[in-house]
Formats: sequence, C-alpha cells, structure tokens
Amino acid sequence: MKSLGSDRTLGPVELDRCVFNGSALAQFDDPHLGLVVRGVTARRCRVIRSGAQGVRFEDVHIDGLAVTSQLNLNGCVFKHVTLTGSIGPLMVTPPNFSLPQDVRERFTAGIVAYYSDVDWALDISGAAFSDASFSYVPGHLVRRDEETQFLLYRDRLEQFGDLERLPLFAQIAARRFEGTPFGTTVAVAPRRSKRFATYLAELEVLRTEGLAD
Repeated sequence: MKSLGSDRTLGPVELDRCVFNGSALAQFDDPHLGLVVRGVTARRCRVIRSGAQGVRFEDVHIDGLAVTSQLNLNGCVFKHVTLTGSIGPLMVTPPNFSLPQDVRERFTAGIVAYYSDVDWALDISGAAFSDASFSYVPGHLVRRDEETQFLLYRDRLEQFGDLERLPLFAQIAARRFEGTPFGTTVAVAPRRSKRFATYLAELEVLRTEGLAD
C-alpha cells in the first residue's frame, strides 16, 4: 500500500495479522497534519520495509507488531495511542530530512502546536520493544513503565554539563535532545534486546544522577 496526500481520515478499522510490505503512508506539504489515522485496532500485524511521514495517529491500539528492518515514523504525532505486546524496532523521528529546511521547520512548528492540546500521547507501559526511540514525542505525555522507561529532562541535563561522564547508552539518550524541540523525552531499555541488562543499568545512571525520573 502506498497512500500519499493530506486532508484524509483513515479508519475506524480492525486489523488482524495483516502484513504491510513496502508500504508508505505519507504527506509532505501539510504542517497542520491533516492526514489522520483514527480509531484503529491492530493485532499481531507485520511491517516490512514500510514507514510514515506527517501522519496524525489518534485513538489507535497496536497489540503486537513484528517489524522487518526499522520502522521510522517521521514527523508524526500521537494522541491516545497505546502499544502493547511485542513490538519490533520503532523510531519516532523528525520530519523527513529530504524536505527543504523551511518545510521541516513548518512541520516542527505544527507538531509542537498539536501537542499543546494533548492530555496524553502514547501509552507504552505494556510494550516489550526490541529497540525504540520516542525523542520526537514530549516525554511528559507518555505513559510508561517506570522500571524500564525513563523520563529525561532537558534543563537537568543542561545543568549537569559534561555528558561524557555518562555511560554510552545514557549519553545517546541525552544527546537526542539535540534533535527534538521538546523539554522532556522518554528513553527505553528494550526488554527484547540481547543487551537489555546493559541498557537498563546505564540508563539507571540518569536516575541516580537526578537527570531522569
């Protein structure tokens, strides 16, 4: 499936064990994010070499998502989206870098404005990831498992100063503030990663240093 363009709403729909291979859901010229996916429940689906750009996801529940290669959600926003079960590598990233600078800036402004009226964006507390990054979602709008998912604060890290004093995975999580407009982010120790114990121990340093909750 390749679906391009804004001013559309997809859903409601229930998907069960569907496979998306080489699919794209995207719009590249509407910073008001008029391409909407709403009222979708998806169970045990698979995504292969697919992605999204500039999509507004609202009232969506994903229960189990197998991902072949990394799933990038570029310049997307979320309201009342819940992820549960086993989830493959998922990255919420800035607007597509192939877009002109002024267009990316307008998308960023639209994303920031959208979240100003959202009570909660994502619930990832019941998800077990193989890898994940949510740096382009305001961390304080993410419902999380406090044992393995850490709320980081930009102002605390700025006061901390030299990030080189932190272990590697903590540094990576902290440096993601360089690519996001938000003052908080969530860093995930992915339970399904072979390096889960290392991720968890190194991210715990952020909490010990008072840089994360």
